[in-house]
Amino acid sequence: MDRFAGLEIFVRVVELGSFSRTAAEFSINQSTVSKQISLLEEQAQSKLLLRTTRRLSLTDAGERFYEHAKQILERYALALGDSASIRQSPSGTLRIASPILLGRKQITPLLPRFFERYPKITVEHYLSDSASDLIRDGIDVSIRVGDMQDSSHQARKLGAFQPITVASPAFAERHPELRHPCDLRSVPCLIYLRQPTPFQWAFCGDDGKRIIVEVTGQYRVDVFEALCDAAVAGLGVLRAPLSACGEDLRSGRLVRLLPEFDADVIPIYAVMPASSWIPHKTRVMVDFLIEEFRTNPWLNGLGDEGHG
Repeated sequence: MDRFAGLEIFVRVVELGSFSRTAAEFSINQSTVSKQISLLEEQAQSKLLLRTTRRLSLTDAGERFYEHAKQILERYALALGDSASIRQSPSGTLRIASPILLGRKQITPLLPRFFERYPKITVEHYLSDSASDLIRDGIDVSIRVGDMQDSSHQARKLGAFQPITVASPAFAERHPELRHPCDLRSVPCLIYLRQPTPFQWAFCGDDGKRIIVEVTGQYRVDVFEALCDAAVAGLGVLRAPLSACGEDLRSGRLVRLLPEFDADVIPIYAVMPASSWIPHKTRVMVDFLIEEFRTNPWLNGLGDEGHG
């Protein structure tokens, strides 16, 4: 096994915190991982890792070695990547993470066009409403909604969510009193249980200040598509991203309520591990999503849904 492979193993052991998980990732024996670490420690003439039955930790020398090893691997990958990208089309397995609703409604339908353009790329798509750890989980690009909190990663903006309020035409006719967000307290609302605060809906007042309204309703569910169906059926008011119900608005199955109180758009980012080099397969996926999202009327923040 060459020295670069040994450095890769060391870096992943540190990032995963596990010899066994690293061995599984590289499809090698755990004893091979241990031998590679011992060989590096022998070459460095220092103890790099402290191992107990419960956890791994870096020594001071290990901390410095880890940072240098990452830089070496990034420069090596940069050299290989630039050379390979000139000679061949992007290939390999690309690991994407995204929120469930966004992944199912907006990313998966795009993949046939992506695979037609890049037939040598295989996509592993991990859908979860919990943010993934890019390094620990080996994710190439994570699609995240909301303002960026972690400046240690690279990010590119893809588009934006527009939160809106909708109901069926029949429901809206039965409740003409819905003129202000506070009026929602007296009508049944459809509750998405996966939200951090499912019973608190946020709006924007005339003065730009946030309006938080406590809502309730008899129908509460953890699969968003079911909420859209419930809104079309007239079970209550739904607070949803425009991207989730734009087609229902366009067809007239839903109408928009309280548009003058809509909150600001919420940005959508493609987040990648901090590195001086982004793999070709990752670059083409992010470029593809930017291109597709910007032509999608439900995701470009322009609100081109047609009002009901």
